[in-house]
Amino acid sequence: MRNLPIHWTRVAILLLVLFGAMIAPVDAQSADLAADLAARINRERVARGLAPLALNAKLTAAAQAHAADVARNGRTNNAQEGHIGSDGSTVFDRVARAGYGAYSWGRRLGENWAWYRTPADAFAMWMESAGHRNNILHPLFREMGIGVTTHPVVGFVYVVDFGAQPNALPIFINDGAAQTQARDVKLTLTSEDVAPNGDGDSIGRPAQVMISNAADFSDAHWQTYAPKITWTLAPNGGAKTVYVKYRDAKGRTALASDSIHLGAVAAPTSAPTRAQPTFASTRVNAAPTLIATRAPTEAPTETPTPTITLAPTETPTASAQVVVRATETLAPVSEARAPSFDGLGIVVIAVMSIVLIRAWYAVER
Repeated sequence: MRNLPIHWTRVAILLLVLFGAMIAPVDAQSADLAADLAARINRERVARGLAPLALNAKLTAAAQAHAADVARNGRTNNAQEGHIGSDGSTVFDRVARAGYGAYSWGRRLGENWAWYRTPADAFAMWMESAGHRNNILHPLFREMGIGVTTHPVVGFVYVVDFGAQPNALPIFINDGAAQTQARDVKLTLTSEDVAPNGDGDSIGRPAQVMISNAADFSDAHWQTYAPKITWTLAPNGGAKTVYVKYRDAKGRTALASDSIHLGAVAAPTSAPTRAQPTFASTRVNAAPTLIATRAPTEAPTETPTPTITLAPTETPTASAQVVVRATETLAPVSEARAPSFDGLGIVVIAVMSIVLIRAWYAVER
């Protein structure tokens, strides 16, 4: 038995190696699936004349944590239950914990979730559901975060958190493309339609913009705001960044930027992560549910009088709209309650059991 510590050390090292080898491909696959889903959402928005959504790290953190929670705790048998965390949290709680920005009256958020084998299946289901489709195509959302995690029964759990926060007005070069062969590009600029008149010191709808290829805006000048502007990138190939400064009628400003590769470059294996504003298919199972928007405690003066509805009915228009406790619950297609741990946990436990048993017999001998 004197060799027991040595054997246990070897066992621990082996387990670490095996765990690292298994989790790396899973993480990479989840990232690819998230990028696929983001690309589908933005293609649909652009095709309908809407601005893309910028990926936001804090929304992504909230979405990823909730996806893991849903898969780990088996909260997939009831559509509405899937929006409630195991700690009782709502999307508003989770996004607040992640530090995502809020207006003086609250947050403008939406959440879609589903469990399917592929992003294509999840996206197709959402587009067939009025509530989920409204979240994807809502003109007031400017950012999103995507969480994806494996599930031993249903494949993957997908969570998308949508949002808009003060002073975050993303821009996109060529609708968020990763590369371009031409220096002349199209800029898509977003606007502050959640709080058109501004919110305290935060910008309202921009009236002017200043655009530059340099972060210090050297040689730039103010021009009238427009949602689409043609721009010429700096010469020579490589990564190019365009900087935009927004200004509203009251002189409040906000900054944003986006980057693109000019010239030939190897095609990326997944959709690129959008630059953050400089200030900051077999259907297996699904539990589609929508939480549209938490109502502000006091409706902003620029928005219409809130109305109470049990199903979001707002259509994608340029006008701001506040929905009070708008919640749509769709009947889940439930086949089996999820286990309390994910597929990776099952594999790790099985491997650990085999290795420990072999190590024990080796020590006894």
